[in-house]
Amino acid sequence: MDIKIREFTEADREHLKNYILSERQRVYSSMPLEVLDDALKDKNRTANVVVTDLGEVIGFFVLHKHYQHEGYDTPHEVVYVRSLSINEKYQGNGYGTAVAQNLPVYVQENFSAFDHLYLVVDGENTGAWNLYERAGFLHLATKEEGPIGKERLYYLDLNRSYVPNLRLELDEETLRPGVKLILKRDDREAGYIEAELEEGVLDIKHIYVDEADREEGVAESAMRQFATVVRRKINEVHTATVTVSDPAFLSLFTNAGFVLIDDPENTNRYVKLVRY
Repeated sequence: MDIKIREFTEADREHLKNYILSERQRVYSSMPLEVLDDALKDKNRTANVVVTDLGEVIGFFVLHKHYQHEGYDTPHEVVYVRSLSINEKYQGNGYGTAVAQNLPVYVQENFSAFDHLYLVVDGENTGAWNLYERAGFLHLATKEEGPIGKERLYYLDLNRSYVPNLRLELDEETLRPGVKLILKRDDREAGYIEAELEEGVLDIKHIYVDEADREEGVAESAMRQFATVVRRKINEVHTATVTVSDPAFLSLFTNAGFVLIDDPENTNRYVKLVRY
């Protein structure tokens, strides 16, 4: 999916006049022209558009420096993603996924002084938060009574590596209890993850990344996508586990939300909820 994210220019305004969002979507995301001028007048806000390779403006969002969302205590030196949407005319073509996966690199390149990226998602919109989790955002908190109802806070560490053209595919030929996920970059295989499934628990056994891809953060990006892909592809899995015998690989899992199991007899076992 070829898209480009860039800062808004006045030439884009005409495109935004024809922007369409459903009534349901407008509950959770403002129309671009409703927030555009306020963003342009505020030095801490940057309006951005998403453009296809044909020059069509198909998405919009604001990056807001130092913003503090009601009810969450986040650091001062942060960037929040606000009012992100895809024009309804172009929805269903994978553009939302492409934006989420390219967003980390775009913010890293344009807001290099900031280490933290946050966004708030409608708690009932499972499609949206699955999309952000797959892009590497970690779920930090859920608030039952937000301004528009239940909402979820997501965080992304801007000091990590992100690979926007990476996806995980389930190898349908692998027989249970074995599970194999193929790491794909564009049209080629970059590695795989092997695991075993038992009573709803998926235990990671091995991660392999081609030598040419190891320095680019492919393994780390794959693990951030892991739980979301498993949630969508393997219905019976509720938990993922891994045994980390080499401390050099610990951050690979902890940065993906795995936490140490409280078991004095097994001090290197980590777990992550897949369904919650």
